[in-house]
Amino acid sequence: MKNFTTYLSTAPVVGLVWISFTAGFIIEINRFFPDPLIFSF
Repeated sequence: MKNFTTYLSTAPVVGLVWISFTAGFIIEINRFFPDPLIFSF
């Protein structure tokens, strides 16, 4: 178990989790507040 926790704390794993969290956060923001890709006047 100690080796597994060491693996989870390495930089690529932490980076992948952080990028996944950021991508999910941006997707959810765009779902509730969509970007104005089409301006309708």
